[in-house]
Amino acid sequence: MKKYVLFLLFISVSGSSLSASSYYRARTIIGAGIYSNGGNSILFIDIDGDKSGMASCASTRRFAINSSAPHYKEMVSIAMTAYASGQKSVDLIVADTCNYWGNAQDLIGIKMGSMPF
Repeated sequence: MKKYVLFLLFISVSGSSLSASSYYRARTIIGAGIYSNGGNSILFIDIDGDKSGMASCASTRRFAINSSAPHYKEMVSIAMTAYASGQKSVDLIVADTCNYWGNAQDLIGIKMGSMPF
């Protein structure tokens, strides 16, 4: 019984973290920059198109990832490549939080091109 309860708890926590993300598909990165803060670097990006569905904490309507994230370097590489090349098919997955930077929505995934996530 204890294992069953733990399993249900795990499923409910996993489900809520999976549903707490948003997707922005086929966008163009129209701005990108790096900022140093307290020993960490923050990548900020801005995209074209409708951003009305962004988290309310993202008052600047941009996205961010902190260098403390394990995939930071890969995200910077893809984001800057997409920005510099003018890629028009960039997909973002973002958390519905602003933990990396208080007024920018947390970036948790990025891809460019026509491949599925």
